[in-house]
Amino acid sequence: MENASKALLMAGGVLIAILIIALLVYSFGTMGGYFDTENKEELAKQLKVFNDQYEVYNRKLLRGVDVISVINKVLDNNQKYGPDEYDEPNYLMQVKLEIKETVGNLQKGNTYSIEDYIKMRENTENFTEFKRKVFDCKEIRISP
Repeated sequence: MENASKALLMAGGVLIAILIIALLVYSFGTMGGYFDTENKEELAKQLKVFNDQYEVYNRKLLRGVDVISVINKVLDNNQKYGPDEYDEPNYLMQVKLEIKETVGNLQKGNTYSIEDYIKMRENTENFTEFKRKVFDCKEIRISP
């Protein structure tokens, strides 16, 4: 009889220890999920603040100086977050300008990259003319 009561006490102790361990594992898992959710919310806020800098230019009419401002922001971003020591781009951005002009009944268009912009900046006369033009923002693409 005495052995049976000791066996029951030991089994009860083991059962209580297992319950305590399970409770600790569950609470650590829950806390990890909480911190993960908090971290994701913070990243979403930072991404919104970053994207809002560029959404200002998502409008119907843009002057050349506005386009220049966007391109300069992109150049600054690419310099700051460019390729790392492994030559992998972290957060590189691109700007592509598609300028279409109507001459008579013909519509001719040219596509310009950031490199083309840098070359154009060197020609003062073309650059001044570019600043005075009015542009229409057609599309903004944000990669995930």
